[in-house]
Amino acid sequence: MAKKTANPKELPEYGELINIMQTETASILTDYIQQSIGIPSQTPEPGQGIFINWDRVLRFQTYQELAWYDLYQEVERDPYVASILDTAKLNVAGMPYDMFAYTGGAKKPTKRNQEIADSSKRMLDGLGYFPQHLYNLMDAKGKGFSVSEIIWKIVNNEILAGNLLNRPQRRFQFDATDRSLRLRDIQSPYFGIALPDKKFIVHRCSSTWENPFGDAKDQSLYWMWLFKKTVIKFYMQHLQVGASSVPIVKHPAGANKELKAEALEIAKMIRNGAYGRVPDNFSVEYAEANNAMQNAMVYDQFIRFCNEEMSKCVNGQSLTTEAASAEGKGTQALGNVHRNTQNQRDIFGAKGLASTINNTLIKWYVDFNFANVEGYPEFTFDLQEKEDLKSESEIVKTLSDAGFEFDEGELSEKFKWSIKKKEAKPIPIIGKTVNELKPELNLQGDK
Repeated sequence: MAKKTANPKELPEYGELINIMQTETASILTDYIQQSIGIPSQTPEPGQGIFINWDRVLRFQTYQELAWYDLYQEVERDPYVASILDTAKLNVAGMPYDMFAYTGGAKKPTKRNQEIADSSKRMLDGLGYFPQHLYNLMDAKGKGFSVSEIIWKIVNNEILAGNLLNRPQRRFQFDATDRSLRLRDIQSPYFGIALPDKKFIVHRCSSTWENPFGDAKDQSLYWMWLFKKTVIKFYMQHLQVGASSVPIVKHPAGANKELKAEALEIAKMIRNGAYGRVPDNFSVEYAEANNAMQNAMVYDQFIRFCNEEMSKCVNGQSLTTEAASAEGKGTQALGNVHRNTQNQRDIFGAKGLASTINNTLIKWYVDFNFANVEGYPEFTFDLQEKEDLKSESEIVKTLSDAGFEFDEGELSEKFKWSIKKKEAKPIPIIGKTVNELKPELNLQGDK
């Protein structure tokens, strides 16, 4: 069968092809479900509309006077949520980092590229404790995205980042046309105003490009947090009533209102202050709840369940999370699987954060201060696990005993020590060395 070829007349013109390839076809502007607000026409310009945040918790849930991202801030104040999110953030922000010069495929960078990398590293060091700024950007882990404003300064004709100020998420919207950041201020509290270029860093934890607000873990944590908070309230009421005896003051059957009121006051004083006054015609009994401890365990188990579900949401790996949760049971194998999974999540988060820093702060700094740049330096985290030098030394010993030799320089570099081969000691013969026996044996040279 002959292969069918395209008719040149059916192919788009060059200009038309370029236009098709450089613009979005499946844009949110053509979605049959409305994804944006404020776009009046089919040919919109930036600034004519903003994205709709489809976060169901932020759209439909409130907690007392809290709403939107202030509600998520309240969720993260929970001690357990704070601990697991802080751990996830610190696992990335606390990693060692470095700056590597652009090499362009060569073995070593040019002198100028190395100078650009060194200058970029000094700029980061001048921001104070830079991991704190990384930790602030990792707030995107819970809320989906985070924003830090760069305060630039000029020192000796060099433009430097003087500070990074983390800003609350509730202050920002995203333009529906070009996804640029917009600031909600007094003049425009809903649609927001356009912002200058090279001014704000936006970091996202997102699985889809379509959603500029990112994937907020707090959206999944919210329900477990709310259920747990409600159950703790009932748990405290149970402890107040069921964990200790309840005083019951008896009074005569025909007692009037004043006498009944006095009896209740006596009971309140006994319960709250552990003392009371009982007239001759009153008697006091104590009622204790049956199965109070078993009932309390139900509350405790549900609270633990909520905590475990939140751990799974943030840390993943449900099998190992459950195995090491309520009763603290688990195996070393499960622990290793959990650690490896956690390392993979941390590495993924670290690469994402490094990409944000490289595409914003580092790139902007270089553009401000250097012309005709071949390539940009790369900010990167140290993602290599520490080598087990003990195991490595045992391998070297085993191979050495088997007759293999090693290069001293490579061993020195491997173990970070200056390693030299020992000189062979003379072999003693009946208390004397070979050199001492040479005159007696009439030996010459090495014979």
